[in-house]
Amino acid sequence: MNCALLLKVGANLKENQGLSPIFSDNSFEYIPAPLESSFNKNKKHNHKHYSHLNCQNTNLHGMHLSSFVEEGTAHFDPEFYTFTYGETRKAQIAQLKNLNDDDLLLFCASLQLYDTKEANFILNGKANLYIIGYFIIENSMQDILELKGPIEEENLGNFKTSCNEHIIYKDSHIVTPAKKPLLLIQGDTHRSVFFKRPLKIAESFTPLPKYVKNWKMEKTKITDSIKVCLNYSQILSDLEKHAKNNHWTEWNIP
Repeated sequence: MNCALLLKVGANLKENQGLSPIFSDNSFEYIPAPLESSFNKNKKHNHKHYSHLNCQNTNLHGMHLSSFVEEGTAHFDPEFYTFTYGETRKAQIAQLKNLNDDDLLLFCASLQLYDTKEANFILNGKANLYIIGYFIIENSMQDILELKGPIEEENLGNFKTSCNEHIIYKDSHIVTPAKKPLLLIQGDTHRSVFFKRPLKIAESFTPLPKYVKNWKMEKTKITDSIKVCLNYSQILSDLEKHAKNNHWTEWNIP
């Protein structure tokens, strides 16, 4: 039986003092969480500061991600250009490495509604939880890879050197510490989706979300940050329906 795992990602109030924005047309801007400090060998001098990264939503032409979050080193993980994800937390790795063929990995984020008025952005209401995209695992034997310590290209298997930021910037500002685990996940590029307009699944994100989807969500035994969604058929149907004419194909890794 296939399963779906729900993982929260993106900018958060604790680390960023701000959230990714969503607008009245239901489009949004994907602002990632900051790079984990132990991986960041060059905090002051790298091109991934939020203030150096342009927004990609057409509502935000000419603006930078730092308009919504405090300064720091952005880490686009997951990324939805080649559909990869790199997980470094042990408890999450223990859960995610058990994904099987055709399983779903859902990425949700807290998005804050903004109104736009003559180039001004006004907060409007509470933040809600949305699915911003999802991966479908094609071949778990090839598309899930656990590594330890600094990345060596000969150990990457089927993962391209131009996909995940852990790989792309391994010789610049991102270094995997010795003995530190890294789990790489590759989504099926033909079936995985990054939504242009995300799918709302909960009315608010704190303290207890009120879910609007009947996906039978349960906490996992290993970590509270990942939820297991038991209603796989309903989830897949909802995702595919929402994905129709709703792929953010113009998005790329900044």
